[in-house]
Amino acid sequence: MYIKQDYFLWKIAQDLVDGQNFEVLHVNKNSSEIWLEKDIKGKTHVFRLYHAQFDWRSQLVRDLENIHLQIKQNRRLFRNRKIVVHCLYISQYPPVDEWEKINKDQLPLNTNIVYLDDDHKREGIYNLYNDLGITPPEWSLELSEHDAETHVHYLKDHMERSQRKRKHDTQALFTYGKPLLTYVLLAVNILMYLFIEFTGSSTSIITLIEYGAKYNPAIVSGEWWRILSSMFLHIGTLHLLMNMLALYYLGTAVERIYGTFRFTWIYFMAGIFGGIASFMLNPQVAAGASGAIFGLFGALLYFGVHHKRLFFRTMGYNLFVVIGINIAFGLLVPQVDNGAHMGGLIGGFIASAICNLPKKRQWFLQSLSVLIYTAAIGMMIVLGIQQVDNRSYALIEVQLSQNLIEEQNYRKAINLTTEALEKPGNYQAELLFNRSYAYTKTEQYTKAIEDLAQVIALDPEFAEAHFNLALLYRQAGMMDKAETHANKASRLKPEREQFQDLLKSFDQ
Repeated sequence: MYIKQDYFLWKIAQDLVDGQNFEVLHVNKNSSEIWLEKDIKGKTHVFRLYHAQFDWRSQLVRDLENIHLQIKQNRRLFRNRKIVVHCLYISQYPPVDEWEKINKDQLPLNTNIVYLDDDHKREGIYNLYNDLGITPPEWSLELSEHDAETHVHYLKDHMERSQRKRKHDTQALFTYGKPLLTYVLLAVNILMYLFIEFTGSSTSIITLIEYGAKYNPAIVSGEWWRILSSMFLHIGTLHLLMNMLALYYLGTAVERIYGTFRFTWIYFMAGIFGGIASFMLNPQVAAGASGAIFGLFGALLYFGVHHKRLFFRTMGYNLFVVIGINIAFGLLVPQVDNGAHMGGLIGGFIASAICNLPKKRQWFLQSLSVLIYTAAIGMMIVLGIQQVDNRSYALIEVQLSQNLIEEQNYRKAINLTTEALEKPGNYQAELLFNRSYAYTKTEQYTKAIEDLAQVIALDPEFAEAHFNLALLYRQAGMMDKAETHANKASRLKPEREQFQDLLKSFDQ
């Protein structure tokens, strides 16, 4: 009789795996214990099949407690928090005492106890299948011990092979390619950063623009290559280190899943998509691999769409947390290029859909993704060009002129500010102030005074303009005007010792 019960257990397991598409979690041929899993109607149903004889209700309770302890220890394996545990016991006889009165409310999870003794096994399995909405098996339970023993060996080997195949298939998903391009990209980014630091400064806007940063007015003038070149520039050491750390971990994971060819496609298509999104949304000079790196997040999300259970068992929740932190950081820190980040994330997802996962073809989806990507790029380019026409980029010119002044390139600063003053936006006073300083350094004092006078007319509380004008008037011998402006400067910013010292100098 023992062998027939064993056959019944392995036959149920085979039907659930082959006929009902349950996944094998664990198989122990020696103890005749099998764990299976499947999502049904929004819940994760975990089947634990066990062949054993329980003589007393207390033995059954201890086994149930052990089951729930194992599930608690392996909770991360289950994507859905709504878990229903089906404990299928295959036995010749039921326990002597009233096991049906076990208080299930005391157990930490929703538990369904199915005790399949010889007199109730067909009825019990039919009731279970019907409750789950799946078709009950039609195979016969009446066979000789010899036939049962022959089938058991086959069923055990079959189940073990199913488990090995599942492990092999899972491992193959994460080892399709080798992270070759990831290391090349790391090297190129680091070498480019060192080169820029050697020839200038990675925090200088002038240097960044010179070597290909995203600079919208230049892009509109035809330098569209900046969308690509800006992916290899970084603004300061911290920016480089953060991006390279992210590239190392995300790049190796994505390249192993997708392979080098698909990884190359995803990385650059996401970077371009993020760069054009930045062109549309962000008027500032920008650089960095962040758009392409966020595209790798998108690639992992696309993987998760096709392998939901595996995704949430491995990286899913952690990935969402990291993305959430990055989005929150971008919203809180004004300097972060959120356009490039979100554009890269979306672009990476679409680019992954275009090339799809290895050994997977969905021609309609892939063709549709190409159309979506192309249409989105076209729309962002049009909107970006309109923004350049309609939005003032004078703030960038203010920053550029300040950089030129710091580099003592005064004549170029004059030319830059003069051109920017044709469309000054809300930064006319700042542009005039920077140009007046450059005029002063090139000994064009009359023009400097004229610019400062305009600054004060625009913004009477511009203390630095009053201070510089006082210096110029004093140099020109116009002491009354000089003292008047020195007094205004010291009144507007009394904490500035330099302003107070200038005012005191008129009393000496």
